[in-house]
Amino acid sequence: MKEVEVEYLYSSKTGKAGPASENLDLAIEATGIPVNIIYTEIADIEEAIQKSFLGTPSIRVEGKDVEYGDRPPEEVQTGTRFYNTPEGWKPYPHTKLIANAILEAQNLKD
Repeated sequence: MKEVEVEYLYSSKTGKAGPASENLDLAIEATGIPVNIIYTEIADIEEAIQKSFLGTPSIRVEGKDVEYGDRPPEEVQTGTRFYNTPEGWKPYPHTKLIANAILEAQNLKD
C-alpha cells in the first residue's frame, strides 16, 4: 500500500483547528492507509494567494482539496473556512469527507 500525502493548511491568525485535526486523525485511522501529513502555516494574504488557500483549515490529499477536488474556487482568504457537513455548516471538514479523499487518492495510486 502506497503512502498518501496529506497537506493540512492553516492560518497563523487562527491556528490549527482542534476538530479538524481530530477528524483528520479519525479519517486516517478509519482508512488504514499510510499517510504523510505536511502542516503548512499561511502567514498572510500574499501567501494565501500563492498557495490558493481557501481558509483555515484546508486539507488537501495528493494536492486536491477534500471538498472541491481539483476544481477549487478562485477566492482565497486567511480567515476561517466553513464546510457543509451532515450536521450543518462547520468550521472543519467532516471525517467522512477526509476519509473519502484519502481512499480515492489511494485507489488512483494502485
